[in-house]
Amino acid sequence: MKLFTLLSFFGLFALSACSNPFAPDTQTPSVIEPPEPPAPPATTPEQLMDNLDRAMSTRDKDLYESLLDKDFLFTEPDCLGEIVYVNNLEEELQMMGGSRDGSQLGVFETFRDFDFDFELTRRSQELGSEHPESFPGDPDGHPDEDWEVFYGRVQMLMLDENGNGFRVDQFMTYKLRLDPEDGLWKIIRWENDALAGPCGGAGKRLTNSLSWAALKQQVAPSE
Repeated sequence: MKLFTLLSFFGLFALSACSNPFAPDTQTPSVIEPPEPPAPPATTPEQLMDNLDRAMSTRDKDLYESLLDKDFLFTEPDCLGEIVYVNNLEEELQMMGGSRDGSQLGVFETFRDFDFDFELTRRSQELGSEHPESFPGDPDGHPDEDWEVFYGRVQMLMLDENGNGFRVDQFMTYKLRLDPEDGLWKIIRWENDALAGPCGGAGKRLTNSLSWAALKQQVAPSE
């Protein structure tokens, strides 16, 4: 009987030791997600558009810069068809990624969340044989190159750390060229349709919605 009592005592003592609240934590550590692999090179027009989606959605200004051609040009007309917004490569990079000296924030740095969705409506080719240079240095002339053209609806939602932000819903055209220097596709033209809506005599769009160009100018105006 005493032997049984002693065994029971030591059994309880061992059980108590195993459940020592001061013992080191033996829980399995949380799994750390591996870093996302870099975007694949834009060796096809389709891959370029996938990389654009990723660059915008992750606010990756380095990836975004790698997708733009050295002769990149952005344009957007008003509702009367007059081009009112134009910016080149350096202005685009400043508005999206901020100034190179860090004195001005860009769109990617202003917002915490950035949703980007492109829904393809039409794909075509802009043949070089149909676009000769109208004058020396014509930016729209490319007689020796065929450009790939993607046209569709773009929806964006941008929110800052307080949950405030902007929404864009607009039809846009992306014209892509194959860069002979590195064999990668680049965006050489980003052309937006004007937002739908009636126009006043001065060409002002009567709507509360901001176009993509107007939003860029408001958040991070170029110098």
